[in-house]
Amino acid sequence: MTERLELVVIGAGPAGMEAAIAAAEANMAVTVIDGYARPGGQYFKQVSPPLKSDNLTARQKQAEFLFGRMEELGVRVFSDTLVWNAYPATEKGEWMLSLYGPGAPDSLQTKSLIIASGTYDRPVPFPGWTLPGVMTAGAVQIMLKTQQIIPGHRFLLSGTGPLQMAVGAQLIQAGAEVVAVLEANSVGLAQLRHAPAMWGQWAKLREGWDYWSTLRRAGVPLHYGRAVIEARGQQEVEEVVTARLDKDMTPIPGTEQTVAVDTLVIGYGFLPSTELTRLLGCDHDYVPEQLYYVPRRNDEMQTSLPGVYAAGDGAGVGGVELSRIEGRIAGLAAARELGHLDAATARNLLAYQRPALARERRFARMLTEMFAIGPGFTALAKDDTYICRCEEVTKQEIVEAIELGSDSLIWVKRMTRAGMGLCQGRVCGQWIARLLAEQLNKDPVDMLLDTVRPPIRPIPMCSSEVSNND
Repeated sequence: MTERLELVVIGAGPAGMEAAIAAAEANMAVTVIDGYARPGGQYFKQVSPPLKSDNLTARQKQAEFLFGRMEELGVRVFSDTLVWNAYPATEKGEWMLSLYGPGAPDSLQTKSLIIASGTYDRPVPFPGWTLPGVMTAGAVQIMLKTQQIIPGHRFLLSGTGPLQMAVGAQLIQAGAEVVAVLEANSVGLAQLRHAPAMWGQWAKLREGWDYWSTLRRAGVPLHYGRAVIEARGQQEVEEVVTARLDKDMTPIPGTEQTVAVDTLVIGYGFLPSTELTRLLGCDHDYVPEQLYYVPRRNDEMQTSLPGVYAAGDGAGVGGVELSRIEGRIAGLAAARELGHLDAATARNLLAYQRPALARERRFARMLTEMFAIGPGFTALAKDDTYICRCEEVTKQEIVEAIELGSDSLIWVKRMTRAGMGLCQGRVCGQWIARLLAEQLNKDPVDMLLDTVRPPIRPIPMCSSEVSNND
């Protein structure tokens, strides 16, 4: 028999934990489902138990407080558990979830659903990007934070966004050699228009200053308007080629430089995990600066579907503080809708969150604009560069499929298998969409949304492990 619940929160990162706590404090019965072995998400990712220390950092103390608060409130957590399908229940306004994980039921039915699915790294295809030694910034940070492993010796970081400086500083503090940090966007007087959004963000500015100071003390140069355009090596990365970029982020011929490294860290921001909101049929909006879609929400984080909320970076990348605020708002809104908070109490609690929400959204918009992805990055891949790593489909094969009549992501997939691998198009989908737009002379916004079908995550298809009821 399927268990019926009041509220399910998908994701135990900052947004999901805050949503669960806010709802549980209003006496809701809350169940959290998370794909990691322990709660925390990427930001509060817990250190492996053998490596834990009594000397907690400020971030670890924040995390311990949230973990403890969920436990105090009796929030039930299914860790290491995937939600692989979601659809309307027979009861109007309720939702069915299909699960796979140790100790988790095959399915759950819930009246309210808060999706706090987080993000994943955005890779950029270029010659050599599949060589061992090319890693995303998020992957390097996870190895440093949770395993205390330095995944290389001589590092170069290339990408855009504040995470690059953070990871560079963390590598230096761990004892690694960092050759340089390359920021693809240029910095000029035009950036001064963003100054008002920085007001009040003293902790973030101080953190950024600390990262910059660490790089400077170590003698690590920070180059703007420059990026890696090729990685070279026989069995692994041995050197990289960098180049200056124009305003569209297209490499400028004649500016190439070669640098010897054994590890290249790529960080071009993050992509929201929107598979669940798309699978459910929520309306989505396009963010042109970052080339991705996000679920459309009202001021209380409710999507276009009643009872379905989306909070945190999975609904638009904005950072940890914005995620926590959005999570709290979603939890309060869900509690009010199911009668656990009266209208006046909910109104006051929600109003208390509004100023911080507005401040964090201004800051998030500033980062989105400052570290936008230019169209020139589509041109980095050569004809023989793999666009789909899982199925080893090259750029030339995708272009040929388009020339033969493929006019959408689904048709490119049918003709080439691009997007059919383990990542299910999360890595290659956006770049196939850009190639479609270029070849067909269309707007990328018309190409990006692919059909989402269950299972939205790879799971074993064994009758003893996956229920036949879904």
